[in-house]
Amino acid sequence: MRHLLSFFLFAALLLAACPLRGQLNWVASHPATITYTLDLEKVQQHELRIRVDFPAVRPGVFTVRMPQASPGRYATHNFAKNVYDLRAYDANGQAIPISQQDLAEWAIANHGGAVRLEYTLFANGGDGTYSGIDDRKLHLNMPASFIYGEQLNDRPILLKIKDGQRPDWTVATQLVDLGQRRFAAPNYYYFFDSPTLVGTIMRDSFRVSNPDGKVQTIELAMMHEGTREAFDAYLAWTRDIVLTQQKVFGELPDFDYGRYTFLCSYNPWIGGDGMEHRNSTVCSASVGLEEYADRLIGTVSHEFFHCWNVERIRPASLEPFEFDHANQSGELWFAEGFTSYYDDLSLVRAGILAPEDYAEGLTGQLNYVLLRPGRQHRGPVEMSQQAPFVDAATANDPDNFENTFVSYYPYGATIALALDLELRRKGHTLDELMKLVWERYGKTEIPYHLRDLQLALGEIVQDQNWAQEWFARHIYGSALPDFPSLLAEYGLELKPVQQDSAGFLGLRLREEDGRMVVRSRINENSPLYATGLDQDSKILRLNGIEIISQAAWDTAVAGLKPGKTYALAFEQMGIEKTGNFVAAASPELVLRLAEKAGKKDLQRRREWWGGVKGEGNKGGKE
Repeated sequence: MRHLLSFFLFAALLLAACPLRGQLNWVASHPATITYTLDLEKVQQHELRIRVDFPAVRPGVFTVRMPQASPGRYATHNFAKNVYDLRAYDANGQAIPISQQDLAEWAIANHGGAVRLEYTLFANGGDGTYSGIDDRKLHLNMPASFIYGEQLNDRPILLKIKDGQRPDWTVATQLVDLGQRRFAAPNYYYFFDSPTLVGTIMRDSFRVSNPDGKVQTIELAMMHEGTREAFDAYLAWTRDIVLTQQKVFGELPDFDYGRYTFLCSYNPWIGGDGMEHRNSTVCSASVGLEEYADRLIGTVSHEFFHCWNVERIRPASLEPFEFDHANQSGELWFAEGFTSYYDDLSLVRAGILAPEDYAEGLTGQLNYVLLRPGRQHRGPVEMSQQAPFVDAATANDPDNFENTFVSYYPYGATIALALDLELRRKGHTLDELMKLVWERYGKTEIPYHLRDLQLALGEIVQDQNWAQEWFARHIYGSALPDFPSLLAEYGLELKPVQQDSAGFLGLRLREEDGRMVVRSRINENSPLYATGLDQDSKILRLNGIEIISQAAWDTAVAGLKPGKTYALAFEQMGIEKTGNFVAAASPELVLRLAEKAGKKDLQRRREWWGGVKGEGNKGGKE
């Protein structure tokens, strides 16, 4: 973070030297504590009046800022646009001028060594990044909500709700509860990493033991419109996921304050998202738990795996995290992609996801990654570096990402799948690599570089040359292995959906005024790319057949033979054009469980997918 490097250095020292895992009762009475007080009077209008007390600031001009980036997000955001009616007061309580210096920066002079700042925050878009304020809740993501003071980064933080307001609302957060609706953080970094829910919350918890005997609490806190029975069933699934993923690494992380909290919102008044934090996660969707639990649980699995991979097994490119602008990382194929591999794998191992459904999920993933043309332009490292442009980033001008970008989430998950299967051929597993990386870089919280991952892989297989070649092909390059042969060893068949009929994968059309209009960019690997067809073109004739409807298009396509050349007539920018193309079979693939899998194949599949539910730990309900 610009101007906040000293803060991160202090935070690291604080983690090492102070009793972080103890309670923070001292924060409430410390003379340097920065206090945020929330006034809920106008929540119905999506407004929160916030008072910040900075009790001790350095002489001269005091600068305050609104963050522009949020933990777990890789793009910048203009949070300051929803901040207004700023007022500043000096050490004697007298109003003093406040001057805006930049989009998200204000300067305060003549303060006398202390500043009280007041402002209004508008928020009506709660999810994993943005805040939501209304008559049902406060859904607070801290960077989207709270102005911070420059060069006060080592100060403890206290968050409290104004006395007497919404007494029936409760609070769920990884902040430390001091009682009387007061919540503490040891510093700004922890504060900004601590999303907070306030409202009517259903909650319960269970305890999990590590091999060393230490017991930690896992809490599920949920805002939803459904029944307690549905909540309890979801809690049981959550416990199964926690225990299944614990088995991969051999232990849970040592959570600060001995607690990890799932902050779940499943109702019509929230946006869909999932966002990891050090000791908690936000999982939200604008649907109900009863009807969609089997879909929502995948986000719980993904985000909890992050408590190892990315929160503690952390790429050096994300350190220190910059709250004033986006960090660019080339390791998201591992941080996000390998996590995406383990989210559904954890569900099938825990018995939550049926094998057939797991295979169906892999079908969509493999079709996306193997058939997108983007891998001709960038490998996984460069795809990861595109995150500031694609991770909820906003832009007004069109892009060509359909041809040049493959999301590092499924791309990395596909690389993880390939590596796991190749390691199993060598008598090892990806679980071994993840555990080694955890012990070496996660548990110690030493940020890793790409070469560290390569060396760890070489150590697992005891062959650094093989690891170097594998990274050259699949990480620095964009090659992928022969998946049909790899998957066949586990009784899985990966085959084309149709081999004898032509198709145009990814082509999207809409009927408009008696013509079919192209809705999407034309993929570079589509036969139609050779014709010059582009988005918004109107298709006139295919193989001499007039195209006036979807039915006419389907009939014309059905008459095409792969390998033969055909003409396409279309209107582009008011001009009629004709182009030729060679028809090809649709490359779409389907992955199925083989009907006649051998005993060895089934045994290998069981070792890969099963055998972990309920093993290795005894948890108890709190």
